[in-house]
Amino acid sequence: MKTNLRITGFILIFLSFLVFYSCFPDDNVTEKQTNSQTAKTTQSFNGVICDGKKILKFGSLADLQQEHLALYQQYEANNQDEQVLVDYENLNNFYSLRKKDQDMDDGIIPNDPNFDETNFTLDPILETLLNEDGMIIIDDRLYIWDSGCIIQSIPFSCSNYLVLLDFYHASLSNSPDQMHDLFVHYGIQNINICDDPNFDFEEISENGGKVNGEEPRYKNKNGCGYDVVVNSKLTSCDNGFNTYEISFESIVPLGSTAPLNVFYVSSPFGDLSQVEAATALAGSYGAIPLTNQDQTYGYIMPFTDTFYLRIPNNLSDTFVVTFSSAVNLFTGNSCLALDQTTIDNACPFSISAIKNAVNSSQSIWTFSITSGSGCTFSADKVTWNFGDGTSITGGLTETHTYSSPCSMEYFTVTATIQGTACGVSNPVFIKSNIPVGNPCMRKNYKFPTYKDNVNGKKVKLTAKLKRNVFGKSVFKNVFKWRVTGSKTIQSAGNIYNPSATNGGCMQVNISSVVPSKTTTGKKRNVQKEKFPALYHIDAADPYEIHFSHSNGFNHVLTASGLYCSQ
Repeated sequence: MKTNLRITGFILIFLSFLVFYSCFPDDNVTEKQTNSQTAKTTQSFNGVICDGKKILKFGSLADLQQEHLALYQQYEANNQDEQVLVDYENLNNFYSLRKKDQDMDDGIIPNDPNFDETNFTLDPILETLLNEDGMIIIDDRLYIWDSGCIIQSIPFSCSNYLVLLDFYHASLSNSPDQMHDLFVHYGIQNINICDDPNFDFEEISENGGKVNGEEPRYKNKNGCGYDVVVNSKLTSCDNGFNTYEISFESIVPLGSTAPLNVFYVSSPFGDLSQVEAATALAGSYGAIPLTNQDQTYGYIMPFTDTFYLRIPNNLSDTFVVTFSSAVNLFTGNSCLALDQTTIDNACPFSISAIKNAVNSSQSIWTFSITSGSGCTFSADKVTWNFGDGTSITGGLTETHTYSSPCSMEYFTVTATIQGTACGVSNPVFIKSNIPVGNPCMRKNYKFPTYKDNVNGKKVKLTAKLKRNVFGKSVFKNVFKWRVTGSKTIQSAGNIYNPSATNGGCMQVNISSVVPSKTTTGKKRNVQKEKFPALYHIDAADPYEIHFSHSNGFNHVLTASGLYCSQ
């Protein structure tokens, strides 16, 4: 009996010691708790918290896809009842993008006229997984979403959360210089989700919650009206250097935001440490920065417009300049254009392409091969092949007029020198990816969201046409109004389908392709129609969508932000 009392006493003393010790805070923990820039975890939340904002964290993209699939299946099994999404948020103690929109609708938080959750995503499942700022963590990177073609990521830290927010706000205020500075110095990357089915969660939901194919299909031509051509023109071969002017041409939709331009330089085998750059031909040249490297495209240059590369002429290497440019970020119509030019320093001549004019009937381009001071070649004539079946024999500079096909095409131009260059007889120079097409046609376009407060509840209407990664056209129309009754969506007007040879556009009445859809109840009416035909919306003749409710509400959504490119 005494032995048992002794044991019980020792246990009580030990427990008292543990309680006493736990009352003293760990200095390291206290330091972390006082640092607002430090990520914090909670037992009831599978993610991190930065400055009071929760972000879901997934170890891999596959983990996110699996979570998305599980929530999608539950949502569909319950007839798309939004309560399923509410329960998920409550279970995970998480404040989502969807919840933020609902709280604005219910007047729980102040309305933000600049906030539009449809600019982040039109997928209600992803909307529930993104946090209030449209962000999510995958592996060791923080992502911010966009319902257009381009999303951004940055190495995750709470301080970089603020950087990505600054990048977002700089885009909304149309401040490309600030965006470029943040992009370069903090390792921000673009991901083209119109090329990669793994990231396209709208397409994943349209495919029953599963990824349709896993390999990215890189096109860098997304049918959203924006194209670029990058040139590397030899300017001189003096003082032991070959000097090249790096510039670009663009076809851009009218009304677009100022572009985020990024240049990269790489060399498969060359010595980049000897390459110098300047913003003016006679400017002060300095070594190119070899600090910020993109694994795909090479080292990021600190320039957004024309600049010059100077390469020692004893380096007989090739160098690749990649130009990436994005417009309309975080508007739902984000669009990336990308082009590359290769510099062969052993034979520094190349074709430059200058855009003269583009319209719905023709595109006019001027092509030239230039020699620089100290660099000449013997050429009696040049045979040009413009890629559209037209060939001529002329001089070092020629202008060609292309007939504009319905859907944008990309031609390869060749120039065969009838003479000698770089010690080679009759050399051939090549210029690829010359964009030619009707600048008013789009394969991807999101209509401006209509927002209003009707009968004390927010009504939101949006619509989108997109060409998915597999080349199919998807029409998606969304009627959100948490009011009981019948919601009807009906499309009207024309869409366009390229002819068999893409020589012209065939007009199609959209109502013969996309039927009307009516739902009853309080939940959103989401219409999704997918077709193998490659339909276009014409900026000069866009279709429209009619939304109506059984209580008398009516609105026509028009493509008020859609313009031809030039």
